[in-house]
Amino acid sequence: MTKAAKKDTKKANDFTADLRERAGVAMEKGKKLAADGYEFQKANVEAMIESGKIGAQGVQEIGKTNVEFAKSNFGEVKAAAKELTAVKSPTDFVKLQGDFARKGFDTAVSQTSKNTESLVKLFSDMFQPMSNRMAVATDMFKKAA
Repeated sequence: MTKAAKKDTKKANDFTADLRERAGVAMEKGKKLAADGYEFQKANVEAMIESGKIGAQGVQEIGKTNVEFAKSNFGEVKAAAKELTAVKSPTDFVKLQGDFARKGFDTAVSQTSKNTESLVKLFSDMFQPMSNRMAVATDMFKKAA
């Protein structure tokens, strides 16, 4: 083999070795990227599941609260009806009915306010796991850039 042929063979072998090394590095990077992507998506799904659990639990709590409101309101209406049936004069009836209407309105406003506060808190709590994932995604993009 001539000196030029040996030199060409060495260049070819070096090129092939370099190519193999680069391909190996690229393959390892690809594996890591795939694994990182899998973990990222898995965490996203877990965050969605957590949001769903928080939502279900919150709706259940709001439902229990509304059942308690309904029981309390039924008791109030029952007591009001009993008082109204015991009234002796039309003036007292109208006055008592006005008192019950004001009390009923105040109760409705209070219960609606409590429900609104509960819903706002629930939506905030439900969104928190997804918000955390968005923060992770933002950090990933910042690092990649």
